[in-house]
Amino acid sequence: MSEKTSVSTILRSGIVAGTLDAIAGVIVYYIWFGFNPFQVLQYIASGVHGPTAINGSIAMIFAGMGYHYFIAFVVAAIYFFAYPKFSVLRNDKAISGLLFGLGIWLVMNLLVLPNSNIPKGPFDLGLAVVGIFWHMILVGLPIALITSNHYNSKI
Repeated sequence: MSEKTSVSTILRSGIVAGTLDAIAGVIVYYIWFGFNPFQVLQYIASGVHGPTAINGSIAMIFAGMGYHYFIAFVVAAIYFFAYPKFSVLRNDKAISGLLFGLGIWLVMNLLVLPNSNIPKGPFDLGLAVVGIFWHMILVGLPIALITSNHYNSKI
């Protein structure tokens, strides 16, 4: 397996999953909170920079986009390197991808976000259910399918 194709597969799956995740986030956060796309990115930046990022500058918009895609590339790389080591990921790529998306949502919402500077709010079951489904379908599944396609094309 060439390093170049490995990197391009991780980048491709990260870009696809990150973009689908961003689109879903913009739509859902507009419906739930009335946020515009720039506010969603500033909200993401607040995880590192604190609540002032929400009313911050264009720099916070770019920071939020950078953090968002960084996370997408990290989870894409995790799946990519786990794929050849765990046969369960190869046996049913769709189920594996959906479960990976669920895992991403759980890690983000139970570990990462509570330990970040994101302003804390009350738990919203509806938002949680929507978030779980969008991470399963729009994040985990594309990463799994793109990764599987990469490895299957090497056979």
